[in-house]
Amino acid sequence: MRIFFLLAIGALNLLPAASEWTRFRGPNGAGVVEGQALPREIGPDKNPVWKTAVPMGKSSPVVTADRIFLTGHTDGKLETLALERKTGKMLWRRESPGRRDEKRHKLNDPAAPSPVSDGANVYVFFAGFGLVSYTRDGGERWRVPLGPFTNFHGMGASPVLADGKVIMICDQDQQAFLVAVDQKTGKTAWRVERSEMVHSFSTPVVYRNEAARRTELIVPGSFLLAAYDAANGKLVWSLRGLTYQVKSGPVIDGGVLYFNGWAPGGEPSERIELPVFAKMLEMHDKDGDGKIARAEIPKEWQPANWEMQDLNKDDAYDERDWNYYRGRRTSTNGAIAVRLGGTGDVTDTHLLWRYQKSLPDVSSVLLYRGVLYLIRNGGILQTLDPATGALVKQGRLPHAMDEYYASPVAGNGKVYLLSRDGKASVLEAGSKDWGVAATADFGEEIFATPAIADGHIWVRTATALYDFGGGRN
Repeated sequence: MRIFFLLAIGALNLLPAASEWTRFRGPNGAGVVEGQALPREIGPDKNPVWKTAVPMGKSSPVVTADRIFLTGHTDGKLETLALERKTGKMLWRRESPGRRDEKRHKLNDPAAPSPVSDGANVYVFFAGFGLVSYTRDGGERWRVPLGPFTNFHGMGASPVLADGKVIMICDQDQQAFLVAVDQKTGKTAWRVERSEMVHSFSTPVVYRNEAARRTELIVPGSFLLAAYDAANGKLVWSLRGLTYQVKSGPVIDGGVLYFNGWAPGGEPSERIELPVFAKMLEMHDKDGDGKIARAEIPKEWQPANWEMQDLNKDDAYDERDWNYYRGRRTSTNGAIAVRLGGTGDVTDTHLLWRYQKSLPDVSSVLLYRGVLYLIRNGGILQTLDPATGALVKQGRLPHAMDEYYASPVAGNGKVYLLSRDGKASVLEAGSKDWGVAATADFGEEIFATPAIADGHIWVRTATALYDFGGGRN
């Protein structure tokens, strides 16, 4: 009876109450909370409850019973922010213990990873320092320095909580790892090296495997989807066939995981079979130094971005660099469905379907009321049958044909999609034949994924955090 009780409590801990949205993309990253009615329209002058100016940053807000947490940066300072949920009043700002500036893509940001909360305390990750935890009132609880990092585009994944631990995935070009620290003390519980991985940006999800009586951390990475035991970090299962650089987050429903991975060059028409490293040396290593110089690669095989594959930045490709480049040229973009509950290599036994047309770059998939939504750049929206992966409908959002970095979220019959240029589209869900109910323009960039709870939706723009609510039209 005691074991059953503990398992039940553990399962409940994976699903925060509908009144909270405590991690990136809400309960276990699904992007869905049902509850009170949500507004049919959102925009600067459409159903705002309050608006608060916030510093620069691209992290997404997380919501507890009385606080909203997010991160930002001002004049090089990395900051954690707490706002009063009811009024939007800024309650406190805390500067990170460190402010190291690392290389990143122009669309990335020093405050891109989102916070996570246990309902009281908040946990944040900055590539410029590492992990820090604060109380609800802004008192520092602990700090864990991490890095410096060697991520070609900068870090992007967010921390998550599982079984009393803060989990942080740090995939990078050199010495990638997954680390778990004690939620109360910040002491390292375990750390797993992921030497085969390079830069990726996907935030893990948590799966309670009741049959095996364990909590699994499911982590997408370069070419591989992997599940680890949250108790000790041991690898439980893996699935091959992902693209070389993942950004989207997975979602879980009914023992099935859905995920989308897209990266440039991963389309079937762009695949190139390249020689193994030993053969490449035999054919093209003219100076005999055991590496491949740029000038030694035939023109038709030249990488579009030399530096991306030069993982150790020595201006030549060693075996690891070449294997990554070779894998990249044969990697596969795709939205997939995976049956959970396996062990070992489950590639041939648990992959249910793969869909490869018109895929999102950054935005995660949304599974809502029996429909799978995918939004890609250009405002192209597709719905798939989650049981088979078959396309149900494809079309463009008529007033939002833009790039998409925020992931879609949904609740109470509505799906919200926000574009980079600040266009907000609201769909009336509940039917596979979707249509746009309303569109508004925020007039500034949006990269952060909205948060939903108790009939409110919070949207972070380039300069402000908005609260919309009341289910008003």
